Amino acid sequence: MIGIGTDIVENERIRKALSESFMKKVLSKEELEKAHEFKNDRLIDFVAGRFAVKEAIIKCLSDYEAPVLTDLNITNNEKGKPEISYKNYKILVSISHERNYSIAVASLEGFVEE
Repeated sequence: MIGIGTDIVENERIRKALSESFMKKVLSKEELEKAHEFKNDRLIDFVAGRFAVKEAIIKCLSDYEAPVLTDLNITNNEKGKPEISYKNYKILVSISHERNYSIAVASLEGFVEE
């Protein structure tokens, strides 16, 4: 492990800030399309989780660069595990939700050969 980052978000804070303009500041275009599939608490969980994991990624990359939130696109593999492909970084991520909070961890594992 080369770098690690973690972040926790109070879901109520996201609920109060949630708007289309807020989502456009946090989510990539692909994530924004996905967000429109959700409503109510599931939408809050989705946005809060994405916000937390992006903040965790920014922290784990802080020795190398400071990516913009919308440049980070979090996808899910066939089993639902969140994944990130960003430049030449090999980053592992995890997101968890509890009724009031969403938390994420990002671990910079190395660099992908180009």
